[in-house]
Amino acid sequence: MADDLDKYIDSYSRQRWQVFVLLLMVSTPGIFNAIQISSYVFLVDKPSYWCDVPDLKLAGWSDQTIINISTPHQNYSSDKIEECSYYDRNYSIFAKNGYNWSMNNLETANSKPCQYYEYSNRESVVTEWDLVCDNVAKKSNIQAALAFGKFFGGLLFGSISDVYGRKFAFNLSAFIYMLSGPSAAFIDSYVLFLIARFLIGVAGSGIYESSYTILTELTSGKTRTLLCLLMNMSYPIGYVLLSIIAYYVRPWRILLLVLSLPIFGLLIQCWFLPESPKWLISQGRKKQALIIMAKLVPTVVGANTDNDDQDNVQIKKTKKCNGKCMEFLSAYTLLFSTSDLTAKTVISSFCGLSCGLSYYVIALNGDNITANRYVYVALNGVVEGVSYAFTVPLLLYVGRKKAVSSFFFISGILQLILLAIPREKAYILLCVTLIAKFFVSALFSIIILFVSELYPTTIRNTGIGMSLTFSQIGSIIAPYIVELLGGKAWYIPSTVCGIFGIFVSSMVLVLPETKKAVLSNTLEDIKNTNSIKFSNCFKF
Repeated sequence: MADDLDKYIDSYSRQRWQVFVLLLMVSTPGIFNAIQISSYVFLVDKPSYWCDVPDLKLAGWSDQTIINISTPHQNYSSDKIEECSYYDRNYSIFAKNGYNWSMNNLETANSKPCQYYEYSNRESVVTEWDLVCDNVAKKSNIQAALAFGKFFGGLLFGSISDVYGRKFAFNLSAFIYMLSGPSAAFIDSYVLFLIARFLIGVAGSGIYESSYTILTELTSGKTRTLLCLLMNMSYPIGYVLLSIIAYYVRPWRILLLVLSLPIFGLLIQCWFLPESPKWLISQGRKKQALIIMAKLVPTVVGANTDNDDQDNVQIKKTKKCNGKCMEFLSAYTLLFSTSDLTAKTVISSFCGLSCGLSYYVIALNGDNITANRYVYVALNGVVEGVSYAFTVPLLLYVGRKKAVSSFFFISGILQLILLAIPREKAYILLCVTLIAKFFVSALFSIIILFVSELYPTTIRNTGIGMSLTFSQIGSIIAPYIVELLGGKAWYIPSTVCGIFGIFVSSMVLVLPETKKAVLSNTLEDIKNTNSIKFSNCFKF
């Protein structure tokens, strides 16, 4: 039956209109993911800020006169005021006597931290909860919460998808998305806002994994390669749309609402997206698999399903003995059930970690290379789109392993080159950074395809989930590296990513090449093919 299913999938893959509709359905969530991921850049836009002096404010003093009379020094960068302390003085006397008298009667005074802040505008999350000065780490928490949600979602939905089905995982993720996305725009509590961001990350990870796996398991050959790469084009589309929307919609609550309401369009996919026939076959549900394939490929009608009942009885007995919880956990233990699978899981996890770290550091690092954030995010989207288009013809002729290893090495070298460029050369820094982003983005699309072909159907989504989970560890760390370490020296984030990328490029060499390989269905199938060997270092 599995061999017949592969023939039906090959036939379906040749139906251009049907696979194009499938591509549209599975790629749309990527637009929402990209928008939510990079919205952080605009949500935490830091305006000019200084200590608020209520007595002077009530007396009608202007912002500039308050700054002149109260600030111990001017810590300005790029015409932006950044003050975290003010003079400890009796401002009620100044308020009564006016600005001119006050400036002529200033005395030496100690400075103290701001009790309240005043801002040049109140259009970002930073002004909502005073995420400046000693609270700057709380700003990074906003992106880390989403990244941690993607980390958790990768672990959770990878197994949910393998145990309960790809479509069930997709629908559950879409429900969480539709609930948490718009809700974040109305929340007044910082903690509740972090929880909403966490749930957005959970949903984003789950919906991407399940839709990607459905696309992978419903297509074959060059069609699978082409569609899996084109699916990621939704991310650069999302980045460009975000830059345009954020430019015209500045208040952060309205911006979040405008970005989140289109998520309800996922109801279309929840209704029409098919379940993976390969997953149904792996569960012994052959009749359901054939019903789905019959809707996609008319020649499936009348196929043999005689052994369906017997297989279902056996699988039900196994599930009854083990229980759903054990079945859920076993999906992850199987990733380490053999030395070969263990090595593949470790290497794919390191690939995900390095790629995720570099991707998000570059995405969030615009301020450290003195780039306009609207232009920077838009250029990131354009470069990413070009990189995805580049990988389509590349992978039709070049092996997955060669591309992954080479791109890790090149991106690592480019990020280290930034050390030799003076920060004053902003345009050169931007160009080199975007070239590095080109290779890192290409890596993201290739790695998921590569990892999906390393595992059998029974644990494929769990394997993808593990790799994506570790990529989210990189995205959790990224905002802290950018905000905290980047604040000490602008080149630290890129240097860390460069060294790690070169290291991972060498690890990939021991993996087998999967180009033109037929997807394995069981653990028994994979024992005979695609094994890790040191001799693979010399095979491309």
